[in-house]
Amino acid sequence: MLATLLAVVFGLGLGTPLPVMPSVSSINGSLEITVILERAILAINGVTLKTRVFNQTIPGPTIRVRPGDEMKIRFQNLLVDQGSAYVHNQFSAADESNLHFHGLHVSGELPSDDSMVPVLPGEERVYMTLLPQDHMPGTHWLHPHRHGSTALQLAGGAAAALIVEDAPGTLPAQVEGAPEVILVVMQIDLETTARIASRARDSWFSSSGGRLTTLVNGEVAPTIGVRGGEWTRFRIVYAGWLAEVLNFDISGCEKALLAARMLEAKDGIYIRDFPRMLSGYAPIPVGGRADLMVRCMAPHTEYQVTWGAERIATVSTGELIPSSLDLEAWSPRYPAYLEDLQTTETSPDCSCVTELEGRTVNGHLFEEDFILHESYLGAVVERAITARSHPYHQHVYPFQLMSGFENNDRRDNDNRNNNNNIGTSAGNYDLPGDWHDTIEGQGVVRYKPAAFTGKVMLHCHRLDHEDEGMMSIELVKDSGPCVCRSPSLLPTWAIIIIVVVLLLVLGPIIILSYHRWRRLAAPVETRCFYFLRVQRHFWEQIPVIL
Repeated sequence: MLATLLAVVFGLGLGTPLPVMPSVSSINGSLEITVILERAILAINGVTLKTRVFNQTIPGPTIRVRPGDEMKIRFQNLLVDQGSAYVHNQFSAADESNLHFHGLHVSGELPSDDSMVPVLPGEERVYMTLLPQDHMPGTHWLHPHRHGSTALQLAGGAAAALIVEDAPGTLPAQVEGAPEVILVVMQIDLETTARIASRARDSWFSSSGGRLTTLVNGEVAPTIGVRGGEWTRFRIVYAGWLAEVLNFDISGCEKALLAARMLEAKDGIYIRDFPRMLSGYAPIPVGGRADLMVRCMAPHTEYQVTWGAERIATVSTGELIPSSLDLEAWSPRYPAYLEDLQTTETSPDCSCVTELEGRTVNGHLFEEDFILHESYLGAVVERAITARSHPYHQHVYPFQLMSGFENNDRRDNDNRNNNNNIGTSAGNYDLPGDWHDTIEGQGVVRYKPAAFTGKVMLHCHRLDHEDEGMMSIELVKDSGPCVCRSPSLLPTWAIIIIVVVLLLVLGPIIILSYHRWRRLAAPVETRCFYFLRVQRHFWEQIPVIL
């Protein structure tokens, strides 16, 4: 009887209802939770999956905090040590781990969000993080970030939503009173993950019984029940690790049935021009988040939630509530670290270039002692970023878009687009002035380090690339100057290839010329002249090969 009533009121169809993950909230300014990374054997839609998860669920428990809270997370690594030792810039360290608070504006040094320090199997670490009093409320997430095994562990489902809540009375009434739906969308590629596990010498990860492509809150194509005609806040976390853009859409809600789909926030930061009506699907980059206000007008109707051409969920409406008003215009108050920098001059020598190409950042593979760029507290920092097919993610400090990053840069980077027959990207999804911590494409961004000194990790959020070295470090100091390290003329991998080619092609010439020189029946001076002539020929060939 109760199930029937819920189906009528909230529109729950015959599919599996959307799972709601366990939630832990802060109390009196303090949050304490134990997050356990351990092995699990899960049955999902006929597939048996041997993997690693947080607290035995995919995704893990939702964490809810408020600005100014002290966050104490006891992270226990209960994985079994298989002897998969760390190998620099290779898939490795399968059972070592740690935590990254993706999107939080907190320190990147211990005991806070330091992703450089591993937690070994059987060990634990207590992460202590004090959120700034003016931290922007928003939608974030946490996941493992041990260099070498980040892709393996996240690909298997180790992730959880992390919400910084709004203070009462700070949102428009329509938003504050709206029901909330949290969607943790996970990109699943069992074959690629198995190959990574093999290269990392991991014998645990495996699957049998079929294939999976997408999980939403740990389920395949669940049903989301809402009331007809009611505004609902969708918090979308794209817990992605490969190159695919999440082209998120709710088919029919906007165009056919006079509903509205409004952008509210991206990467946990409210937009300035709320409500921004999206004119097409939302192209959410890998690791990004989007907060959408959704209203589907028709009662007892099902709407497809799609990723490209794939249906990943269904919104099912129940009874129609009395008509709701259109959303009113609203602009949030921004903290100091989100100061609008569009008309602010960049600080001297603080405009740098960051290019993600191949497996490198500015031509360099990751090294713990290599600093890509340097800035200082109070500086206005500008970065010209090139990250095509490489979603760029930056820890600690979000950045403001100045120019570039057109949505078309990401449109074709979706393997589920069914020959591009997926509708139209929302051309107003990314606009100058918006804030992000994850972006893809090419453009210019700015940010202003205002609170935290120390390292700022940046990397490709295609995490198999990150594990293989596509990561670097910026350093924020107490005082100036800024230092930029420009891209190498040739990336490291290209230099290695050139050296090998030179040795293979020209090396025999040197050897043969040397032996011939030894056999020449001529004075030493003549033989030296001959050998030098051969060497000059050797160096003349280098530009030809290049």
